[in-house]
Parts: sequence; structure tokens; C-alpha cells
Amino acid sequence: MLVVWLWCVVLAGFGLASDRRVCPYCKDDAALLAASGLLTHAPTAIGALGAGTREEFEAKLVGPAWVFAETAHLRIAFAPGPSNVDQGDRKAIDAELDKLRALLPSVPVKPKKLDPFLRLHLIALRGERLYERVQEVLRVSDADFPEQRESGKPYMGNGRFLGEKDKFELVIHATVAQHRAFTRELAGVEVTDALRWHVNSAHKLLASIPAAEAEFKDDRWLFPHIAHNLTHSMFCAYKHYSYEPPPWLDEGLALAMEKEIELVAQTLEGEEGTLRDVKTPSDPWAAAKKLGLSGKVKGLAELLYAKNHTELTPERALLAWTMVRFLIDEHGEAFARFAGDVKGQLGPDGRPSGANLVDLQREKLREHFQWTPQQFDEAWKAWLTAKR
Repeated sequence: MLVVWLWCVVLAGFGLASDRRVCPYCKDDAALLAASGLLTHAPTAIGALGAGTREEFEAKLVGPAWVFAETAHLRIAFAPGPSNVDQGDRKAIDAELDKLRALLPSVPVKPKKLDPFLRLHLIALRGERLYERVQEVLRVSDADFPEQRESGKPYMGNGRFLGEKDKFELVIHATVAQHRAFTRELAGVEVTDALRWHVNSAHKLLASIPAAEAEFKDDRWLFPHIAHNLTHSMFCAYKHYSYEPPPWLDEGLALAMEKEIELVAQTLEGEEGTLRDVKTPSDPWAAAKKLGLSGKVKGLAELLYAKNHTELTPERALLAWTMVRFLIDEHGEAFARFAGDVKGQLGPDGRPSGANLVDLQREKLREHFQWTPQQFDEAWKAWLTAKR
């Protein structure tokens, strides 16, 4: 599945709505909703809601009924129907359902299928868990992000959601046709594969994903792909989405979060966005070690100069994953400072600036790790050699 790499101003907005369906698990009860980490199941405005656009959107998005969830940091619209439980994911799903059942007693025991509301509840819980994990990696919390930029204090962006003003939005479609209609209304272009979009007027980031591929019929493979896209959204939002982060760092972090969930999943970036979630070799570490030590890719000294995600071949993306994994695992505090400095650079006028990011990364590598890019490569390869 491609995720289109377009972050632009939304010129025409729309909303999502459906006939109201009552969740059989929380029953839309305020106390049960809160216990399960949700604020509401009510139909949710997605994108930039504008006059007259809700009706137009509903008319074009025909198909299965939508269900909705809003959490502390996410808004989710979900159209796919029920899914079978992948037996390879049975243990993990049952453990999550046990936790959810403690909050919502109506959740079934060891179901063979997950209905849309149950899938939605699990995606919402996992999405919030991912948000916490990204914050943990970046060494930040909600309290670090004020409503707007504060004079005389460290720059943290322009809003409460990692630096953006509004929540992260996720739209999961049942069909490619549904997704293409959505992207046409949102971006003015029909996109077959998943789309990430910056709603500039509202200062929020949205990911639209068609879940029509065979591998996405169950959530074992769908959620890692969702996590990949949400991580991109979250890192781009970090200290406000004012410029593109370095591709190796952005992609490496997204793959790190994806592979924490499912090691052999890997979403790849294509010319127009991210390719579908594919199953990598049964031992991605062995494949990365062989590639990294082969000399075919010269490491960070080369990846620093990539200007966009299209320059990250699958092999380069795999190595970017191990590089970010190395920094998170072995130098977590320094990595958080490095990522924050690279993502929150201010120009001479005090405004966010993506100028000279290669030089900035070299400077921050030296400041936080005492490395040149070549010395980083030496340390990373030594770590990679020792892995397993």
C-alpha cells in the first residue's frame, strides 16, 4: 500500500458522518467510554470541515458504514468490516482483549472474528499507546507543549499535540474507491495508496489508508502499517510541521515503531508515498547486518544527503531503521536531544527553518555524540556486528 508523501494546504474540507450506530461494548456510556480511553463514538469531523462539504462527502463515500472514535490525541474514522483473528496474532490479541474486557465486560472471550467496533477500540488503544511510545523516545510529555508558542521559553511548536494545534486524524477505508474519493476531496487528486496530509489551516496531520489489500484483512498487518504512518505524522508534527525532517531520521523512526509491533513488517516509501506493508525476511536483523557490513550502502555519511524519501531504497530504509534503533537503544537521551534540535531549528528571525539540515545534523552529531558521520558509521557497524 502506498502512502502518498504530500503535505499541503487543504483548499476544500469535508466531514465524515454516518447513521449513528451504538457500540455494543461501551454502549456509548460516558463512564465506559472514559474507562476504555475514548471520548466519544459520535461521527467526527475529519480534515477541514467547510460549508456544504459534509453532504458532498457523504454522497461520494458510498459503501460500508463508518464507525468513529475520538481519544485524547486521535480522531479515527473506520470503514472496514469484521476481520478474522490471525492465528499468529492470537496470543497478542487475546491479551489485549483481556485488558479491554476488564474495562468493558461485554468484550467476548477468544472471538474468531473482530467486528468493526472491537477493531476500532483496539486501534484506538494501540494508537494512544503509540503516542506514548513516541513521546517516550523523544523524552517529552503533554505538559511540554503549550497551546501556543511562549516567548522566552524553549521552542516547542505552536500547539498541544506535539507542537500542532489539533489532534492527529486517521481515516481507514474499506475500499480503494472510497479512499480515492476521499483524497480527491481532500487534496484535489485521486490517490490509490495511503496518503499523509497536513491540514495547514487547522494545524493538524491526517493519514488516510485504504485497507483493501489482502494482508490488511486482519489487524496483525494493518496496525503496524497504521503505526508507521502515524509515527511519520507525529514526528513531522514535533515542534510544528514547518519543514520536512531528514528522510533517514524520519523513516528510521517510523520503521522502528512499526517493527516494535511486528518485526517482519516493513512499510516502504515510494515515489508518491509509502508502499504497502510488506513482510521482510524472517530475520530482518540478519539481512540488515549483511547489507550494512557489505559496504554497498555507505551508512549515515551517505544517507545524510538524501533530500526526500524516494532516495531511500528498501535497502537504505532497512539500514536507517537499524541506525535509529542503535541510537534509541544505546544513546536514548542523546538521540532525543539530537532529534529535537534537528526538528526544531530556528532561523535568525526566530522562525522555524529547515535550512542547511545536513550541516545542522553534522553539528548536532558532534555536540550530542562527539561523532562525525564517519565515526557514527564505525560505532553503528560495531553495534550491528555484535547484534545476535
